[in-house]
Amino acid sequence: MTIAKLGLSSLLVATLGVNAISADSLSSALKNGKFKGEFKAIGYDVDKAAKGQESIVSLGVMLNYVTAPFYNFQLGLRARSSNSPWATSAEKKFYKNDLYGPGAVLEEAYLKYKIHKTTLKAGRQYIKTPLLAGNGSRIVHESFQGYTVDVKDLPKTRLFAGYVNRYLTRTDFLEGNTKTSIGNFRKNVFMYGNKYGYKMGDGLWTILAQNQSVKGLKLTGQYLLLKNATKKNDAAVGDITVALAQAEYKFPVGGLKVLTGIQYGTSHVDKDNSKSGDLLGFKVATKYKRLMASLGYVTDSDDKDMVSGVGISSNWAYAGDIIGLENYYKDTDALSLNLKYKFAKNIMLMGRYTDYIAGSTSLVNGGNDLNAYDLIASYGFQGALKGLGTKFHYENVDKDKGAIVNYRLYITYKF
Repeated sequence: MTIAKLGLSSLLVATLGVNAISADSLSSALKNGKFKGEFKAIGYDVDKAAKGQESIVSLGVMLNYVTAPFYNFQLGLRARSSNSPWATSAEKKFYKNDLYGPGAVLEEAYLKYKIHKTTLKAGRQYIKTPLLAGNGSRIVHESFQGYTVDVKDLPKTRLFAGYVNRYLTRTDFLEGNTKTSIGNFRKNVFMYGNKYGYKMGDGLWTILAQNQSVKGLKLTGQYLLLKNATKKNDAAVGDITVALAQAEYKFPVGGLKVLTGIQYGTSHVDKDNSKSGDLLGFKVATKYKRLMASLGYVTDSDDKDMVSGVGISSNWAYAGDIIGLENYYKDTDALSLNLKYKFAKNIMLMGRYTDYIAGSTSLVNGGNDLNAYDLIASYGFQGALKGLGTKFHYENVDKDKGAIVNYRLYITYKF
């Protein structure tokens, strides 16, 4: 289904109806819409040991426009451009999966209807749930094409349901393309545990329920179904299902704020039993003034990997490094210690240590234990430079065949 059929036909019907009521009001809604924008520069230097080391600088511009409400309807548009003007041939090939993809794309184009605390959307849109979530850490922000309904009318409860038939990748390196360009909306999907190994077939369905009726307790349950999915070569794998149940409880202890959590996730692929595994996780976190600390632990099935959901931000497991993420593979436990300190509202420093513990059937790091180290620092300017922000991310994954080292610098200006 194309975006024209999905979003613009609905917009036309709505527009014809409201024009008969008041064209001036529609004109006012368009004139009083809000524009936002962003300039983004990302510099990467990645050493993948035997696979080589390359650096790249990519630049992006984003423009976002949302109309003012008109009879509870709003139209939203978000366009993004990307370019890497100084990239060499080697750098283009090295970063074709995530940062080298010149061109422009309409990330969002949706019609939204809101009544009370219930929102319906049709078209290209950002989605953020545990099992279905787009990532915006590169130039292009992952997006989804489909229909969603988000209900928050019930006390301390959220209900979300959605149908998706296309997924926006960061770059258009899939489908055997020989010349990478900016991301495109395709049926290919990213799932931790199998990366871009599957296509969504007849679409993707999901339902989410969250409840916080009990003070301090947050319950989350989500189910996701890829109907009649295929592999990249179009070989049928049948339905893919992923389910997550999670409970988190916050309570004070003296001057500390404490959170404890437990989660269980499972996946099933009809014709790929190797991906029909599960994961159990535990978490404890605390906050004292500006210091936050957390410890997470997850353990996987002994004989099967699992897939986490769809989208690069569908990483819901309590433990794992930030970039590499080996935590959804069989017979692999992960333990992560996080420390975060906010020197001020606009200054943050975070460190994470992750220990992957490989069992006898684990394929992670050749079946050997693995350590990963992350360090992130961010600074947001104030005063005359308000809107300008910087972030630096260092990660070292100490693999037996050679450490994988990432240096990442982000500079953004939002207006």
